[in-house]
Amino acid sequence: METARCDERGRVVLPKELRDEFGEEYVIVRLPGEILFKPIPKGDPLRALREEGKKLPKDMSVADLKRQARELALEEVLEEEEEREELRRKAKDRQ
Repeated sequence: METARCDERGRVVLPKELRDEFGEEYVIVRLPGEILFKPIPKGDPLRALREEGKKLPKDMSVADLKRQARELALEEVLEEEEEREELRRKAKDRQ
């Protein structure tokens, strides 16, 4: 088993062999009585989602985010339905 230490600034330096094998980026998972450094694979499909998540207001709850997403989705659906209805009217007028 290899070990690593925190420096005076709280940084953990992993041995080069581990970095070479697992990469440079990790998710830190807090478990009861321990922490786990989980490597983030290159090309991680959730990376973009995490980056977008960082742009969200910090004071927004998950419930607020869900409500906002539903409102925006409903607006889109209503706009698309209006566009379809307009196309139906135009098609009917041509007949």
